[in-house]
Amino acid sequence: MSQAQAKFPQTVMSGNYAQFKHEFLELLFGVLVDERPIFGNDLDSLLVYTAISRHYLRDERFGLSPDEDDVDQRGGLTASKVAESTRLPRETVRRKLHQLGSRGLLEKGPRDEWRVAVRDGQPVIRTQYSHEWQREMKRIVKFVRALKDHV
Repeated sequence: MSQAQAKFPQTVMSGNYAQFKHEFLELLFGVLVDERPIFGNDLDSLLVYTAISRHYLRDERFGLSPDEDDVDQRGGLTASKVAESTRLPRETVRRKLHQLGSRGLLEKGPRDEWRVAVRDGQPVIRTQYSHEWQREMKRIVKFVRALKDHV
């Protein structure tokens, strides 16, 4: 398969759907099983945290530190934005955000936006649940290795 063909998801998936789907489900299942107890077996809380975490990871990916002066300008996500992205009722999202905030996993910014709680440059969840985080990293590496020849 040429590099040009590999750029199109449908081309990559056409001959490898079962492998891609299997590897994806193995990753997703493992993450859900590991992280569900962290969130009190509440998948809505996990979903809300993940919505906020995606925003944080985007900044981290581009080298933006949560300790930089512009963190308040970059902000986080409002309850409305989280509700929109998760398709959960806004009141449910609001409750989950406050619960996660009281557990120290999220924090509320100056403009009613929520972001991942960070201490010493690391998200609190990574340090409080380092065993689960290490397992997740291994799963992600396994996932990438299983599919690297196809993308």
